[in-house]
Amino acid sequence: MKFFTMKISYILLLLVMSLLPLLQMKYDIFTKMTLNGVTQRVEFPKLSYNSFISGEYQKKFEMWFNQNFGLREYYVKINNQIYYSLFNQTPPNSQVMIGKEKQLFEKAYINEYLNIIQPITPELLEKKVIELKKLQDLLQLRGKPFLLFITPSKAAIYPEYIPDQLKVLQKNKSRNYDTIIPLLNKYGVNYVDGHKITIAHKNSGKYPMFPQGGTHWNLLASYYSSKAVLDKLEQITQKKFISLESSSVTETIPTGFDRDLANLINVWNTPLEYKTVVPKLVDNRTGNEFIPNILMEGGSFSFQFVDILHQVNAFKQLDFYYYYHTSYQYKEGTEARILGDLNGVDWKDVMNHDVFIIEMNEQNIPKLLQKDGFFQDAINYLEPINLSFSKVNNEYVEITTINGMNGFIFKKGANGNSTLFIESDKIKLIPGTEYTLSYKASGFNSLKVDLYPDDLPQKFQNDISEYPKEFKFDFKSDSLNMRSASLRYFIDGLPGTTDKDTVVYDIKLEIKNK
Repeated sequence: MKFFTMKISYILLLLVMSLLPLLQMKYDIFTKMTLNGVTQRVEFPKLSYNSFISGEYQKKFEMWFNQNFGLREYYVKINNQIYYSLFNQTPPNSQVMIGKEKQLFEKAYINEYLNIIQPITPELLEKKVIELKKLQDLLQLRGKPFLLFITPSKAAIYPEYIPDQLKVLQKNKSRNYDTIIPLLNKYGVNYVDGHKITIAHKNSGKYPMFPQGGTHWNLLASYYSSKAVLDKLEQITQKKFISLESSSVTETIPTGFDRDLANLINVWNTPLEYKTVVPKLVDNRTGNEFIPNILMEGGSFSFQFVDILHQVNAFKQLDFYYYYHTSYQYKEGTEARILGDLNGVDWKDVMNHDVFIIEMNEQNIPKLLQKDGFFQDAINYLEPINLSFSKVNNEYVEITTINGMNGFIFKKGANGNSTLFIESDKIKLIPGTEYTLSYKASGFNSLKVDLYPDDLPQKFQNDISEYPKEFKFDFKSDSLNMRSASLRYFIDGLPGTTDKDTVVYDIKLEIKNK
């Protein structure tokens, strides 16, 4: 009888455990809990005959249920706590890794440091450094100083805490950081090496540069490099910036960035048995310092730098483009404002800033390869647009020069089914920016102009006369195709009876009101 009772009790317990998630979904028996980290939310799928027969509905429902079943957050924390407390590990799908002495790392930083991720070839990296120098030179022509700010990686500063079983995977190659520093020196790019500064203070000081439970540098480490940034800007501009000084260092309980990975492992007992360090900054302004407006683009390591400068009012205004997709604004004596997504940049406003800084973590040097990155768009804005038409229908179109200006003759007498066209090489335009296209034309009254591929409608020019006339129109598009579009002029099906050539010349494409 006793055995039977135990058996029934066990069955009932399993039944309750099985039904509890469903009951929680329906009645919210227990307090809802949230997990730390960014999750891509899955919408509840719509049921249709085709989606059910194909199995697509079942797949989407499974994805939704796995993210929304009752008590999910409780089970995740229980699972993570078991891994952490019993095995000194995180689950296999976690992006956080436990190193020696309970140091937490993001896997991406370890993978980059050990060269498990293939580095950029020196040849390609050199091309990108040359482009950085081009941006620096273009800004210099406008009297704007440029600075590249390289911030450190925890894995590169504290490799001694990386687990030994991972170190055996290290590839014997130069890291991107090792390659780019000599190139920056070779081409004369202004930069501050936060890695070098942080290593020096790690070796000579008594305080840690990174918190045990964080992936970002602490405020003390950021302070040392922030001081170097202001010193470098003084050297570049020959102007007196605020002198950054600290009177003491305080050990305190970790908050914010100093515990981001500790929060991210999502355990019941968050490991916070460590202190972080904060410098006490000194206000030693004389009133004669240059207080600039700063434009900065970078990643999450920028926040500590901005915080340091904001504390001492080292700028009038600092506009920060976080990963070039979200805009933050800081003003002297006020709290930071999140302006929202960067849906088009007002480049005229951007160029009103006094100082330009790009922050790049040594782990994220591949950001230079992004075709839609900030520094690429800045170059595209500052550099004159040179149109080159390499695709020409030579059977019906002749290249010419008119009054010293390059042009093209769309010849009369073409087959009525023929398309007469010229097409430019790819143009690096900036989405969300307004442009002006101008050209002179005479001859047959019909001509089409467009950008391809893009979502802009074709411009149908039907008022061309036998006398040369200048045509001009403005356009703007948010389409990403703008970054690689081509400019086309063409005539579809020119009638064989046409008795005039069409001449197009002095074609110019410029940013409107630049």
